[in-house]
Amino acid sequence: MCTLIRPLHNSTTSYFDGVLPKCYARSVNLANTLIFEIGTSFINIGNLVMLLCIIYLVRLRYTSVARKEMVFFFISLVIHTITSLVIDTGVSPPGSRTYAYFVSFEMANISVVCWSLLFAGLSSFNFWDDGSFKTMMCLYISSSFVFIVNYMIAIFTFKGWSSGLNNTNTSILFIFYFILNPLMLGIWLISQIIICCFSLVFNWWAIGALSLTCFFFAASQVLLYAFSEQICLGLKHYVDGTLFSSLSMMFCYMMIFKYWDIITFDDDEYYRYTEVVPAVANKNEARSLLQN
Repeated sequence: MCTLIRPLHNSTTSYFDGVLPKCYARSVNLANTLIFEIGTSFINIGNLVMLLCIIYLVRLRYTSVARKEMVFFFISLVIHTITSLVIDTGVSPPGSRTYAYFVSFEMANISVVCWSLLFAGLSSFNFWDDGSFKTMMCLYISSSFVFIVNYMIAIFTFKGWSSGLNNTNTSILFIFYFILNPLMLGIWLISQIIICCFSLVFNWWAIGALSLTCFFFAASQVLLYAFSEQICLGLKHYVDGTLFSSLSMMFCYMMIFKYWDIITFDDDEYYRYTEVVPAVANKNEARSLLQN
């Protein structure tokens, strides 16, 4: 985003309109192609594999609360990871015609990620019938609305297609990205604290997983926005804060799944075609125990 907006104090000697980083990781020349953020790319590829495994595990929890909503959330994270790979590696490099569209897509998808997480978290309060056709349609329609609004605001700001939205007037873009998104995450966090402390009567495992989720998320933001330059200079431009930020976010995603896995319960009666019955043993051993 920084390369698409003008700095507060624009320099007349610069031929580039955006805000350039003071330090960034070295690029790699592979098959006559420059690849940026190679270390971060490997982290994102690992993150992508991990998210696909999580989606598979969530889909196995047939009777868990907000199962379909969580699948949608993690699918949104997969899309976000793929878009990050396209942007970070330079498939669509800064200054290209497609760069603003990819960045706008990523920013809009991040808002969808925050909204879908909030929607799934509120499903635990039984405000609506989780996983039903009407509920999922509401999630799809509302997520589409969130995506379209954020995408239009971002692309109009980057392209300067409106007098009120351009790369020198970014107030609305910042409100949506830096205020509304954290607000949705904050509401989700408060709702899950209520569940841990009241609905589950102080489930310390859930509280621990939720605390680790907050820790890794905060660490990712601090490493990206506060210490990226120091990390880059200290490691002699081999990596920057983006790598450690992506690694922290990967652990954050894992903790979100673990937290959801702790607070939800499955009915063993509905397990089909599985080799292991949870809390019992191998299905053949379970069958022999029942026969005896």
